[in-house]
Parts: sequence; structure tokens; C-alpha cells
Amino acid sequence: MDRRSFLRKSVAQAGALITASSVLTGLSGCGGGSDGEAIVPLPPTFPGTDQPVPATPAATGAYKFPQSVASGDPKSDGALLWARVVPAAADDILSAGTPANFSVRLRISSADNAAALGSDTALSGTLTSDVEVPVYALYDNTLRHRIRGLQSGTTYYYQFTAGDSRSKVGRFKTAPAADADVSNLKFAYMACQDWSVNHWAGLSSLVKEDIDFVVHLGDYIYEAVGADYQAGGVEAAHSALVLPNGVSLPSGGKYASSLADYRYLYKRYRSDPRLQALHERFAFVAIWDDHEFSDDCWQDRSTYDNGSFNAGTGAADNTVQTSRRLSASQAWFEFMPADISFTLDAGYGISNIRIYRDLKFGKLMHLVMTDQRLYRADHLIPEAAPSPLDGKPLGQIGARYMVPEATLAGIEAQKIDAAKKLGLPDEMTLVSVLGTAQRQWWMETMKSSTALWKIWGNETSLLKMIVDGAKLPTAPAALKTRFVLNADQWDGYNGERKQLMAHLATNKISNVVAVTGDIHAFFAGTVMDDFNAASPKPVMVDLVTAGISSNSLFSYFVGAANSPAFAAVKPLVVVNEVACEDIAIQMLSAAIAMASGVTDLSNTAAIQAAVMGAIGAGLIPLAAVQPTPGLSTAPINTFDETLNGHMGDTIAATNARLSGESKSTACSTLYLLIADSLSKALGIPIGFVPAPEVVKRMNPFANATTGEPPSANNPWLSYADSNAQGYALVNLSKTELVCDFKKMAPLSGGAAPTTPVASVKRVRVPVGKVQVVLD
Repeated sequence: MDRRSFLRKSVAQAGALITASSVLTGLSGCGGGSDGEAIVPLPPTFPGTDQPVPATPAATGAYKFPQSVASGDPKSDGALLWARVVPAAADDILSAGTPANFSVRLRISSADNAAALGSDTALSGTLTSDVEVPVYALYDNTLRHRIRGLQSGTTYYYQFTAGDSRSKVGRFKTAPAADADVSNLKFAYMACQDWSVNHWAGLSSLVKEDIDFVVHLGDYIYEAVGADYQAGGVEAAHSALVLPNGVSLPSGGKYASSLADYRYLYKRYRSDPRLQALHERFAFVAIWDDHEFSDDCWQDRSTYDNGSFNAGTGAADNTVQTSRRLSASQAWFEFMPADISFTLDAGYGISNIRIYRDLKFGKLMHLVMTDQRLYRADHLIPEAAPSPLDGKPLGQIGARYMVPEATLAGIEAQKIDAAKKLGLPDEMTLVSVLGTAQRQWWMETMKSSTALWKIWGNETSLLKMIVDGAKLPTAPAALKTRFVLNADQWDGYNGERKQLMAHLATNKISNVVAVTGDIHAFFAGTVMDDFNAASPKPVMVDLVTAGISSNSLFSYFVGAANSPAFAAVKPLVVVNEVACEDIAIQMLSAAIAMASGVTDLSNTAAIQAAVMGAIGAGLIPLAAVQPTPGLSTAPINTFDETLNGHMGDTIAATNARLSGESKSTACSTLYLLIADSLSKALGIPIGFVPAPEVVKRMNPFANATTGEPPSANNPWLSYADSNAQGYALVNLSKTELVCDFKKMAPLSGGAAPTTPVASVKRVRVPVGKVQVVLD
């Protein structure tokens, strides 16, 4: 083997799968060919070398591009282009490495090929570039090619040719020049596209949007098949996934465990024509979240089981799966059109890939994308730690979800102190999401940015989300505390969040907005410098999109609320007319008992005796304490107001409606009892008592005297819709950021809705203000 052949092979196998080429223009130097100047394409080379790629064209014959084409990471002078090429006789999904590596032809043109977009019609017009690009069996016949030397802010069309076959025509738009005074920019962002849940009609809607590019915030694939969180309906267009290998999950189903498994998932996901169409039309800027490797993962650890815990030292760990992590990373690199660094050199371990990066779009926007899984520390409270109630491992509830806030803060302080005592160079090492190097990069990037808007592509929500059980008079003692809803997001890494916010505040870095995914709900709110401060100050905005097809956050909490352990707080998540009437009966019974002198409301016998006495005296009818047949059991979402509104308002409104419609004697009696009490207190006829004052006091959590409901759990939250699927659309200008949350219509009879978008909620962020304005 000669030196050049050896070098080509070594570079290719070391991970230089991204090849690169540039176009040169004539003496005019305009760089685009649109004015007819000479185009002199340079041959593609391996990045970091001057070695050309193999240029043996694909043999004459039929080939195909089963996952179509894609583009990503648009720069002012180019983008990264992607395809997968296999012989026509090969299976679309199964790996079909060719006996020898080969090259395909890539053509690019700025001529208008809109009519051919998404078809295999030959690309027309003057070519901007015409180069050979290699395809390697080693990478499952995928290719990615970095093209440079193009004009900024320009739409280009591209097409690959292999043998006698053409790919579909794809399109991308280059970013504005770094010094361009751009007045407007539009992009969509999305996350959580589970093949096995719900429907992908949102992709059909997104294809039609007038945008410049798409930001994907992770969970592009779900590593699990048949997992408990995937229960529910799925459109018939998505047949069941069958992993080539797979390992059984403790709760049922299987998870991807090998490179073949992860490759299979990407290929099946990209077999959907709607996802193909989206990639064909818009460049993606993508990062991963957890499911590209493993649910709620950190570094190379999975969290399907509780892991280990040493009671003597307090040390804990989840299952280490280094080989699986490396396979997941390689498959992501092979199938996502991302202009990042990657190597197969085993000496780098799981750090063989770096996906955090930034992209600039003129003077208007700086897009900063982070990786919040590969470098993060373990959850602060180990899942294997014993529960103070029964000594059993905490598991998800108590470690990741519904975690006592005080406990979480105490353990975080202990770990920061431990890092100092151990002499670690970074006190955040044991409590970090970003890791030392990425955090420093993020701070420097934000500080040095000269763009008007700094947009942070952020996987998990920065907004504090707590539920305060102390506000619930009927909650058992174990629930009378403040709970952090989800410690897998930034609430579980509060120290580092405060450090990042302090950096923004201290350096007066303004107009920072995070676009976020992960949590399967729409949220909008302000991120505070310190959420627990007496007077927290807003620093930036977080806008969270729902999953495009995942089960909603609401559905998960409904499942948890159905557990007997959470029966007392179930009304904070979901109610129905039957449950609301039952609450009205409890309130009515308590009021009668207190009026008769009962002070201990835990004494059910005394309450019952008082109620029967009132019935016997003709004060209330027997029907007032009996369930009404025929009331609806359809779920009513109370979770949204628990998160950012007054708890109990929905229950009060529902019971007031049942009273007004004469559907419930219990609700009507409670309404009249409250109205009569107010009439006597105010010295006015009962008919003059304001209805809103009565309804306020029908809230089971309100102050019985004043009718004031408990304060909002999370006042920094401006908007919440926890029962949703959809995506978000951003329109940036010099005066404001406008974000449309596009909520999808539900699955209907196993089919995706023909009109995907059910509703749109618009939120605005004015330039120069840390504020969310709702339309």
C-alpha cells in the first residue's frame, strides 16, 4: 500500500467522515455564479489535511437514497450536506455495505429549482459546484460534505447522483454575512418526535412554514420500543419498530443497545416521507437530549434501574454503558447533518464527539447550542438512596421527580463542599450540567457576542417548577413541603444555573432567550438570577416547546396522580365533574360540622353526625351529600394552574357551573350556603351578593374568610400548556421576538388529523426587556 492510500484509509477510519470542498469564482470575486462568472470547484479533501478523497465513481447501475437528503448548520458561505446511498436491490433499512467504497456526484445551484424540490428531477440551471463525494461502508453508506465559498443569505438547491440514479432535490439557505444588518429572521424549533406515540402530522404543517431553518433540540429518536412511557395510541402509518438486537427494559419493552440498533432507529425514522420532506426543504441545526442514548441519561450512564448506593459513604452510581454510549454517538454523527467533530479513536473515550457549537446570522442573531447530557453529573439525589419513609430505594419519585426542594438544596451544598475538599479544579464538577470546559465556552461566547439576540438552544427547561404542598390544608404531612417537579432539568442543578445567570447579569448581557424542548409541554417565562431570593430579578427568557409527537407532560402526571400515595393531591393534576362534586360535598360537610362546634376535622364520625343533624333539621337536603348520577368523568386539567396559577380555581369554576346548570344538588347547596353567609356578613340581601365572591370561596384551597386563593407556585411562569404536542415558530426582528406555539390536533381513530394545527398561542419578548407578553 502506498503512502497516499494508507493516509486516505487512516484518515477515513479515524473519523474524518466529513469531507469538504469550496467553490472559487472568477476575478469578480462575487462568489456565487449567479451573474455567469466562471465556477472552478475544488476537489473535496479530508478536513485538516490536503489529501483528496477517493474519486472512484459509483459503478454504472441503479442506486437509491432511501433516507433522502438533508442539510445542516447553515453558515454565511455554505452548509453541510448529507445523504445515504445504497444499491437499488438493498433493503432500505438493513445495513447494506457495498464491497468497496465509492464516490457520488454532488451538484449545487442557486438557480430556482423550487418546482423540482423533493423530486428526483434533474437539477437545472447553472451549477455553482460539481464535485465527487465519497461514500463509506464503514459508516453505513452515509456521507456528509461541507460546502464552502457560497454567497451569504442565498437559497441553494442540491442533488446527488450515483451511477444512473439521482437523489431527490434538496434546498438550504445560507446564513447572512456576519456584518449584515439583517432586519428579520424566521426559524422553527422542535423536539421529542417519538415514532411510537401519537402522530407526525406536525411535520406536514412545518414543511409549509415560511422559515429559514429548523432547530432540533433533541429526542430525534427514542431508544426504547414498547416502554411504559410509550403507552397510548400511535398512527397506523407508523408500524411497530423491531430492534435488531435490543435489551429488555425492567418495565417492559426493549432499548437500543448496539450500533446496529441505533442505526436502525434513525433509518426507520427517516423512512417517513414527512420527515424526509422537512429535511429536503430546510437546513437543521440539531443537538441531542437523552433519548438519542438513554432515558434521563448522564455521560455514559443509563437510569433504567436505580443503580448502586453505598450507605457508609453515600456514594452512588448508575449503570455504566460506555460501549452503548459510543454506539449512540456514532449513529447520531452518521445520520444527523451536523457540522461537528468526531473520531473513532478509542483513546478519546466518550469524548470522541463534540456537538456544542455556535452559529451567527448577521448582526441580528447568535445561536448557541449546548450539550446537556455528555458532560453532566449524576442526579443530585441518587435513585438508589433509601427513602426516609420506608427505607426502599427512592427510584424516580423522590430522586428525579417530585423531589423535596430543601433536601435537593442541602445535598447540592454538600456536593459543592465535597468538590472543594477534594481539591477539584471546579467546585461545580459534582453538580454540573454543562461541565467545566463547555460552561466556560458558553460564558465566553455569550460575553463576546455582538448580535442583538442571543438565542440559546437548550435541552431542558431553565424555569423553576415547584409545587408547594404546604398550601394544601388536606394534604398528609409527608406532602406538606415544597417539591421540585423535575430534577432532571435545570432545577436539579440550581447552583450552576445561578452561576450562568450571574454571568449574564454581571456582564449586562441582554436579549438572551432560550429555546427549549424535553418536557413535552409549552411553557413561557422569565429565568431569575436566584429563584429563592426574597426579590428575584429576571435575567433571561425561556420558551419551551411541546414534543412534536410524544405523550404530554400532563399524561405522565395523571399516571402518577392515580397512585394511592398521591391520592390527596390528585386534584392538583386532574379532576372531573364527579371529583369536583365530591370536593363540594367535603367542603359542605366541613362547613356544617364547624358551624355545629366540631373543631377536629379529622374526626369523621363527628362530621357525619353533624351533617345528619342538619339533614334531620331540614337545613340541607339528603341529596346535598350524595353523588349525582350521570356527571361527566372526562378529565379536566388542573395541572397548568397548579404550575403557574391559583390552585383550585378550576374546581371552583366547575362546581359553580354545576350549580348554575342545576346539575348537582351538592354544588347548589354549597353555593347557597356561602352566599347566605356573605349576605349576613355584609348585611345585604342574598340576591345582591356578587357571584365572583361566592365562586372564590368554592375554591377548596382558598382562605375561607377572605376567599383569597393560595399564591401561584411559580410566578415567573407566564404561560403553561402541559397537555400538548406541537412545535414553535420564531420571528426575530430588531424590536421584538415573536414566538408562536403551534398545538397539534389529537390522533383520531388511529389516523393523523388532516388539519394538524388545533390552536396557536403567541408570546412576545420585547427587545431590551426581560419580559414575556402574551397575545
